[in-house]
Amino acid sequence: MSLTVRVAVCTRLDAHGLDPGGLQAAVVRHGDDVVLVDDLCGDEDALGSLVAGATDSRVVMAVCPDGPSSDEVRARARRAGLDTGVGALRVEPVRAAEMGNETGALGRAAGVLHAAAARLSALPTSSPDAFRLALPAGEISRRSLLSMARTSYQPVAIVGQGACPGTAVCSLCVEACPVDAVEPAGRIPRVVKDRCIGCAACVTACPVEGAVRLPGADLVGFEAQIDALVTSEPGAGILVACRGAPPVPPERLPAGDWVSLEVPCLSIVTPGWALQALRAGAPAVAFRGCGAACGARAPERVEPRVAFAREALAATGVEHPGDRVIVLFPEDDEETVAGGRRLEAPASREGSGDPVRLREPAATVSVVAGGVGVLHSAGSPLGMVSVRADGCTMCGVCAKVCPTEAFRFDEGPVAATLDLDRDRCVACGHCVAICPEHVIEVERGADLESLGAGSASVKRSTMARCQRCGEPIASSAMLDRIRAMLPDDPGVMDTVEGLCLDCRGR
Repeated sequence: MSLTVRVAVCTRLDAHGLDPGGLQAAVVRHGDDVVLVDDLCGDEDALGSLVAGATDSRVVMAVCPDGPSSDEVRARARRAGLDTGVGALRVEPVRAAEMGNETGALGRAAGVLHAAAARLSALPTSSPDAFRLALPAGEISRRSLLSMARTSYQPVAIVGQGACPGTAVCSLCVEACPVDAVEPAGRIPRVVKDRCIGCAACVTACPVEGAVRLPGADLVGFEAQIDALVTSEPGAGILVACRGAPPVPPERLPAGDWVSLEVPCLSIVTPGWALQALRAGAPAVAFRGCGAACGARAPERVEPRVAFAREALAATGVEHPGDRVIVLFPEDDEETVAGGRRLEAPASREGSGDPVRLREPAATVSVVAGGVGVLHSAGSPLGMVSVRADGCTMCGVCAKVCPTEAFRFDEGPVAATLDLDRDRCVACGHCVAICPEHVIEVERGADLESLGAGSASVKRSTMARCQRCGEPIASSAMLDRIRAMLPDDPGVMDTVEGLCLDCRGR
């Protein structure tokens, strides 16, 4: 089944200073399918008429500032028979037109719509059970309740999909949830739908692609959107804004053109978002949140991540990193405007040509590997691992609980090897907690010079094999540890070193 993505432009945009016909022509130049729809914002049946039963369609709705909300767009998609989560995407082109030079207003609005279409094209279908029905706040009439006219469909996370390693190995999504909606129940975590606020913190915390899903918030969609923004509007900064954040006062952004993309919550943002967008060619990246009103406590997550991104940029030779990665919360708006403070526009940067990748820790490693220095930062998506090799007994349990396979243990025919890939460590600390010899330490941060080198051997130890059947018994390091623990009885060690467990039983 082929997927059709169309951009629908509301004809009432001209009342807000944006020419619908000119916008249509500008988006068509990007190669998108664009149609003008009379009163797309006000006509609740317009979306259904547009797709005409084609359930494999997806629509970018270019709506007026006073047009339908994201909740209403999801409800309209559902009534039209489309995917509730990704069947329709709301975009305000007027806001995009206002973010920069007047002569480029139409181009910015078209670029934002083109990028939104790229995002919809990349998103997987939503699971029907990835929503919860929500009633509006305040009083509701009996008629509205029975007709479900004012209900909305709130997306919730689905955890444990695909290659999820399960709670025995990984609990990163559980730890990331700010409202305890993800519980370590059973073999895989489960989501308590009534608690989930759809912030997508679990999506970005999961190191396994596809294991955690939130309708419309898959990282592959945002990757395609950022790529398209950089390509369609070169030289424009990228504003990543929380869905609940108020508009940014113009005085708060550096001079120049800006294009935006909307996320469920800034909790989804990691240092890799800024680093990848800058490497792709964006001159600056700004993050706009809803501040203290955030139910997911996003400021506590974002600020240290932004600090790490700036430190990493400086360590890789980028000048003025504070002007390249910016965080904007509403609490500072009045002070900034009143004080007349204006950020300087950062210099442009030539793109690398590599596609944007947002899955951590690879998103950060691919940009900062080869930099100079060691960064100790709570906002780092990476961990710095140290192993006291002389105390390691080669038991291999660290590798069994590592959710990203940063540790790998192999019992070969001649020797056992323990390898470590520092690019994969996410500082979960599972290896520290389970190590019986307490020889592993992990600190959140990044040793930039050690990144990008791939796996390296931590320890290698020869294997003792059963004298009867030839099966491996244990590494020499493990046998040395057993010898130190047992009484001085050569007969006991002869048995331990000479026979495997099965043969000892016989």
